[in-house]
Amino acid sequence: MSLGQKALGGFIWTLASNLGLKGVTLIVGIILARLLSPEDFGLVAMLTVFFAVSQSLINSGFTQALIREDYLTEEDKGTAFSLNVIIAVLCYIILWFAAPLIAEFFGNTLLIDLTRLMGLSFVFQSLTLVQRAQLTHELKFKKLMIISVAASVLTGVLAIILALQGYGVWALAIKYVALSLLTSILFYVFNPWLPSHFIGRSSLKRLFGFGSKLLISGLINTLYQNIYKLVIGKYFNAITLGYYTQAKLYVDQVTQSATSTLQTVTYPVLSKAKDDPERLKKAYKKIIMASSFVIFPLTMGLAIVAEPLIITLIGKKWIEAVPFLQILCFSGALYHLHAVNLNVLKVMGRSDLFLKLEIVKKVNITLAIIIGIQFGIWGLLIGNVISSYIALFINIYYTKRLINYPYREQFQDLLPILFYALPMLLGVYAFVYLTEFSNIVTLGISVLIGLVLYFGLTYSVKSKALIYIVDLLSIKFPKLKKMNL
Repeated sequence: MSLGQKALGGFIWTLASNLGLKGVTLIVGIILARLLSPEDFGLVAMLTVFFAVSQSLINSGFTQALIREDYLTEEDKGTAFSLNVIIAVLCYIILWFAAPLIAEFFGNTLLIDLTRLMGLSFVFQSLTLVQRAQLTHELKFKKLMIISVAASVLTGVLAIILALQGYGVWALAIKYVALSLLTSILFYVFNPWLPSHFIGRSSLKRLFGFGSKLLISGLINTLYQNIYKLVIGKYFNAITLGYYTQAKLYVDQVTQSATSTLQTVTYPVLSKAKDDPERLKKAYKKIIMASSFVIFPLTMGLAIVAEPLIITLIGKKWIEAVPFLQILCFSGALYHLHAVNLNVLKVMGRSDLFLKLEIVKKVNITLAIIIGIQFGIWGLLIGNVISSYIALFINIYYTKRLINYPYREQFQDLLPILFYALPMLLGVYAFVYLTEFSNIVTLGISVLIGLVLYFGLTYSVKSKALIYIVDLLSIKFPKLKKMNL
């Protein structure tokens, strides 16, 4: 089977997994948002940064290191497993005793018990890192899809039942822990494995040599991905953080499904072609154009229909989340470009540059936070957008050096897609703001107008990005060749 066919098969299953997972998350999130308050979501979000940092420590960069290996030995797997479990237990102990300090930092004693309960999640997750890496390494994305979607559905139902019974914020906390526990159980059901080795010196040296740099950069990146939740929770309140968290959820639904699918599939496949920069360049060029073809119009359209969307899905009590959503769309539109450019560094084995790049970009974000917070919550969010665009220029600089894909060439590939999206945006904007229908009708017709205008124009001009997508899918679905692109 060719790399293209492997990539396609992986893409389809991973996309199905991500769409299924995001779909379940969205539906459950909508129901819970109607049952619970913005403050409930804000309280859980306050703890996100602590759990995310702990999870990065547990991963220790070993997941990417294991996936990148041509052949996984039992010593490799035993080493990764043993270290992960040890670090997870240590992290949980630290969080247990740090819980009162966390509660004092945010000024809410309820966070003590929430921290100690939700911290169990990454202990459960540490038990299945090897199975997750092995299935990804072997491109068995169908099993990954079944595990993730099944666990999300069952724990989502549990959370809804608890919310209906009046458990409030504890419905979210129990769901968080139950998801990790059930996911771990399913991994052992679908891919049973037990370690036969403890920590091997040769495996530790080889895996940690690559993974250690990704560990440090991963810690930094994780901290800064959640830094806005930390700052908003500290300097504003749980309700404001609830609005921010809900808005970010919808942006992430749009931006991260396709991007994480592409990253998951392309990393193990293209790692096998890491010695051919020209081949990598052609592949990444197509990935950037294809993902931008989908994400650019989605994020821009989402900003326009934000108000009818929020009111229709989760009710008027969340109306203050609308401007949060609109601002976050501007930075969310770049998410896939950051991810794809950074993936080049990992595929090429340049974890040293990856770390250096993360440090430079985080200095950029820190300055944006320090300056932005002087102007309140809106200054903080606008600063986030500006720093995201600056970070993109920094990312592309290293991609240019490694596979000769410079600024000018990337922008030339992306500008036509932005141009094709303009008629769609104008049409949707005119309908939303110049007509008077119910929110649900406005939302439905806006989506229809956007699809017709965007795909009609890109098909008529035979957009390169559309051609790339159709060519890839036609390997699996030959009838698409009849589109005459």
